[in-house]
Amino acid sequence: GIDSLVAQEGIEQTISLGKQIKLWDEFNPFLYELETTLHVDGKQDTRTITFGMRNVEQGKHHVRLNGHDIHLRGVLDCAVFPLTGYPSTCVEDWKRIFSTIKEYGMNHVRFHSWCPPEAAFMAGDELGMYLQAELPMWIKDVGKYPARRDFFEKEMYAILDAYGNHPSFILMCNGNENEGDFAVLEDLVKKAQTYDNRRLYSASTARTHTASDQYYVSHVTSKGWITVYEGTPSTDWDRNKESDIDVPVIAHETGQRCMYPNFDEIRKYTGVLEARNLEVFRERLTKNGMLHQANDFFKATGAHTVLQYKEVNESLLRTRTSGGFQLLGLADFPGQGSAFVGILDAFWESKGLVSPEKFRESCAPTVLLARLQKRTFLSGEQLKVKMDIYHFGKDVLKKEKLNWSLIDEDGKIISKGTLDNKNIQPYTVDSLGTIDIDLDGITHACQLTLKAGMGGVKNEWNIWVYPQQTEKQTNFVYTRKWNEETLKMLEDGNNVLLIPEKCEGRKTHFASHFWNPIMFNWNPMIVGTLINANHPVFTDFPTNEYADWQWWDILNHATAMDLTALNNITPIIQSIDSYETNQKLGIAFEAKVRKGKLFVLCVDPESDIDNRLATRQLITSVEKYVASDRFDPRDTLQSYEIEALFPTISISKKQKGFQTAIQQLLNK
Repeated sequence: GIDSLVAQEGIEQTISLGKQIKLWDEFNPFLYELETTLHVDGKQDTRTITFGMRNVEQGKHHVRLNGHDIHLRGVLDCAVFPLTGYPSTCVEDWKRIFSTIKEYGMNHVRFHSWCPPEAAFMAGDELGMYLQAELPMWIKDVGKYPARRDFFEKEMYAILDAYGNHPSFILMCNGNENEGDFAVLEDLVKKAQTYDNRRLYSASTARTHTASDQYYVSHVTSKGWITVYEGTPSTDWDRNKESDIDVPVIAHETGQRCMYPNFDEIRKYTGVLEARNLEVFRERLTKNGMLHQANDFFKATGAHTVLQYKEVNESLLRTRTSGGFQLLGLADFPGQGSAFVGILDAFWESKGLVSPEKFRESCAPTVLLARLQKRTFLSGEQLKVKMDIYHFGKDVLKKEKLNWSLIDEDGKIISKGTLDNKNIQPYTVDSLGTIDIDLDGITHACQLTLKAGMGGVKNEWNIWVYPQQTEKQTNFVYTRKWNEETLKMLEDGNNVLLIPEKCEGRKTHFASHFWNPIMFNWNPMIVGTLINANHPVFTDFPTNEYADWQWWDILNHATAMDLTALNNITPIIQSIDSYETNQKLGIAFEAKVRKGKLFVLCVDPESDIDNRLATRQLITSVEKYVASDRFDPRDTLQSYEIEALFPTISISKKQKGFQTAIQQLLNK
């Protein structure tokens, strides 16, 4: 026979798209389709490719797209697919995920140490989602094995060859939190930049910033922390100084506050995975007699997570030098010991905690921002609020009045007004003016809400106003110690308020646990607070069932006692233990003891008390209740049961500060 040689040659041709070319971005994801047909010997073969036209550049503080700054409001995708165990290769599946992400105001997805299939890029192209793909690299010894290093380079070229035409593919990184020889990582960046300059490249998320980085995703820069894990009652701060470095910076894995799981999700695991973790947690909760509280735990901690994420997001929207953030997470991560950090579950479906519309008030292309010096006030103080606007929408906002009102819980307007404004340019963070309100004439403790609206954009923030301190209550016994004298007072039929000087337990913290309490085993191992808000003890201390910002100075100076052995007691203020151990933890509880009535409140009533307005008001409300006829505990405890709570008066030696925990996070 005769051997035939087939030569494969390429044909290059430049096609002019004219001056009216439409550029691709998040608001207008214009796509073009190129059809090519090859005619040979009466036969033909046709191929079609879809592409978008856009230009990505490195700006001073921001990634620039088509000549203007963009701000990346991002989420992480950690390859969680509970039904199949592998990523979907169906475009419609990815369009569902990305559409959900956009509904919650986000415009960016970082694929944590992996590269998704082409279906994800196609969906991103169609919906206008900015994507960061990564090599499958999350290692401590970069450069140690030459064969592995060669694999990563080949994989990098393969990813660029396969997905490089997709306009949604704007960022590429070598991988997650790598350590080792960063010269190897920088070499990969340089080669990628030479091979395909249609996107920006970075050596590693977190850890070392290299000279070749075109953007930098990290917890921290040379100027300080840029990632925000938890907010504060004050919103008059930002990360401007820390984000001002030589390349755009994106805050790495922000948030990470976990909540109690929703056991109703167990039924959704109908594929290759079973929710054994959830089943174990439920069994342990049942064993400790609290299964009936499971849904309350989920809702209270979920609401607390929502308010924490609102502040985390807004803090970075206030930061003019921020290139963006990547929230961890919008959806749960069931691995690494179970990280229930999402307002969506592992299926990218709502947990029912917050609507997309409400979430978008603090995470969207245009967001109203309030700089509050604090959240709790005394009657007669001045509420001064500096208003900003984050506007990374595509159009100029024409002169529009900002309307604001301060309303009480019944919807009554306490004060209202307007702020006149100039035109607001797109792709900027700008100031709108200052609101001044006199908080006088308020005679009872109340929660007030500052509402602001401008055009179709609105946002709101809660504050609390308390009256000046009133006269001390009588008709009850106040004590700091559990001793024979206290027991005698109860034997004599007195109402007793015990705020112990010392008690065994966990020092509490306002913010819920970081990431998950199984992987990161540091105290206080608490995921939130459940408050019996309808209890009469809170008549003079307005509260929800979860800890809003007025609980900041209370929970940061409180102790949660282990009440698991007290089967018939449900705490009035209950710290929700981690789902791993499920102990019954109480900051406040009440009971009939002997012939008297006892109320226990494990809160520090002294340290810096002049500046802890909420703590003072809570104690006032508790005192009024204990001194009143309304003080009528339902349950009874024996004196020895109380005695068992105060045996050695020691606090756990395992306490660690949050900064120590963060050092662990950074492997230091």
